[in-house]
Amino acid sequence: MLQSKDIMGRQGAEQQTSKDIASVNARKKQTSTFNFFNLPRELRDSIYDESLIFKRKFEDQSGVRIRGRRLVQIHLLLINRQFRDEYLERAEKKTCLVIVDRDRYHGESLKLPAIMKYTRKLELHLALACDVPDHILSRCKVTQEARMHRKWIGNLCDQMKHLESVKINVLIDAHEHVAECEGHILKEQYRFTNLENLTSLEIFHCDYYVGHKGTTCAWNFSRPKKVVMRWSAERGELERVKQVEGACASGC
Repeated sequence: MLQSKDIMGRQGAEQQTSKDIASVNARKKQTSTFNFFNLPRELRDSIYDESLIFKRKFEDQSGVRIRGRRLVQIHLLLINRQFRDEYLERAEKKTCLVIVDRDRYHGESLKLPAIMKYTRKLELHLALACDVPDHILSRCKVTQEARMHRKWIGNLCDQMKHLESVKINVLIDAHEHVAECEGHILKEQYRFTNLENLTSLEIFHCDYYVGHKGTTCAWNFSRPKKVVMRWSAERGELERVKQVEGACASGC
């Protein structure tokens, strides 16, 4: 009788021990953390890229639109040091500051948003607005517009200590005296072509006036446009684009 009780006791203990082990293993599975850094670096980079904010709007300054493209999500920088370093490394290659000219803007200095200080890419969408009805009696405004833009662009570039790439799209409104305007652009092109880190400069024809002057909606750069001049890095100057190449493009 005693022997039978001992056997039953041992069996009960063994069953209890098995249950305990199974319970511990289950808890381990529930609490175990997936090791993100065991993934190949290429896969991690893809995840970092997808985690960047596609577009962020900043407060307009003097009427100018300021946008950030492919920005970091600040809270993700707090995960740990390795994640932060790798995430920022990808952001440095992707993040771009985008400035869009507007009718109300007259060359006031712009203040770089704090989060954009590490940005290496700058993209500018400008208008050389000339509404002079008679270029014979009145001076073409393209010259003063080019000078105005160059001043504030230089100031902005000075704030971007890590700047590596500057892309500029310049729009001129097609009108009766557009040939004279283009001539002045060619004379004043050095104000843009001598920018350090310039990677792209294109001149477009675009009917961008859509509203009353002096309003936030007076210009629309997303309207169809046609490239008429393009900067040649090899020659260091603007070259006219043949009409057959001047395909329409959508705006920013």
